[in-house]
Amino acid sequence: VSTQSTGMKVTEVAQTDIFPAPRSGHRLVAVGDSLVLFGGYNERQPTGTGGEIKQEAWCFNVHTATWSLLTTDSENFPLSAASCAVIAYGSSIFVFGGSGASFGYSNSDQLYILDMKTLKWRVVHLEGGSIEGGYGHSISICNGYLYIYGGCDGFHYFNTMNKICLKRWHNTGIYRHGHEGRYRHESIEHDGKIMIFGGGCPTPIEDLGTIPYFCTKTDTWHVMKAKSAHNPPGRVAHSCNKIAGYVIVTGGQAQMETMMGETNFALSDMWLFDLEYSTWSPLQVQLPQGIFFHSGAVAGDHCLYTFGGSTYNDRGTVQRLNVLYKINFYVPSLVELAWTVFHEEFKHLSRLKMVEIGVPTYLIHRV
Repeated sequence: VSTQSTGMKVTEVAQTDIFPAPRSGHRLVAVGDSLVLFGGYNERQPTGTGGEIKQEAWCFNVHTATWSLLTTDSENFPLSAASCAVIAYGSSIFVFGGSGASFGYSNSDQLYILDMKTLKWRVVHLEGGSIEGGYGHSISICNGYLYIYGGCDGFHYFNTMNKICLKRWHNTGIYRHGHEGRYRHESIEHDGKIMIFGGGCPTPIEDLGTIPYFCTKTDTWHVMKAKSAHNPPGRVAHSCNKIAGYVIVTGGQAQMETMMGETNFALSDMWLFDLEYSTWSPLQVQLPQGIFFHSGAVAGDHCLYTFGGSTYNDRGTVQRLNVLYKINFYVPSLVELAWTVFHEEFKHLSRLKMVEIGVPTYLIHRV
């Protein structure tokens, strides 16, 4: 990955006949060659009154560029589906916390698991210390443990790291960070470290030049200082993903001082953090518009996808989106380029017909 890569570009994926409605506070994760979109919030219901929690899960096939609404069992479906902490682990998706439409009054402290093979939900009953219910936590997995950090309940911001054994479903420890709590930060696991990027309470917004991390080998907190001459502006409600030896931070909400006081604005920039040298570099490409409370994931095609979120329209009011952006970090292989053209022109062909004309089997299995 290079900040000057000529193959890097941002494209808006065309919407098909079936696609998710606008939302913010959802989560996007990659499971194999698919993206799974969970939950979210839209301020306006179809009736035009009140807010609506998107109690649903969608799947996006990156090879056919098509969405499908997943039919999961409803008995154990997480109802507090806004600003949950979500992570993919093998063929399962872990969901913790989240809020209903009444933020601060409809919080969840439950851990759910969705089996992507059976599309069945189950509730995990944890032993040991309880985890503070709320929304805006981050979640990571390292060496058989689940790490849940931060979040808020609408009134208080948490600074605790919960360490949960995946074999015994036991909260083995609650470790407090010495600084103020934060929410809508992001966490990335690297070399046994759970690194915390951005977030806020909600103000001040945390600086990205200072990166707290939790060492999973010693169960202790430390602070890393970026060694770059210039660092990204602090932000909250951004996306943060790991690709190769880098962390990529995309968009988010920042603040600036004006004559009227602090003003929020949406960011469209993208930055790379080099995990080996602890340096930040801005990418030469940006998103077409500033977005925050969106979500991103790196799929099996090694591209970063971001979906939805909020932006500020020309009137300065918040508008929720259902745009899917695709960011290429590498020039695709000739096979991938050929498949893209082929599928676009001949997607009406059956699998049997593809076999007859000699399309490789591993490509046919994508549709």
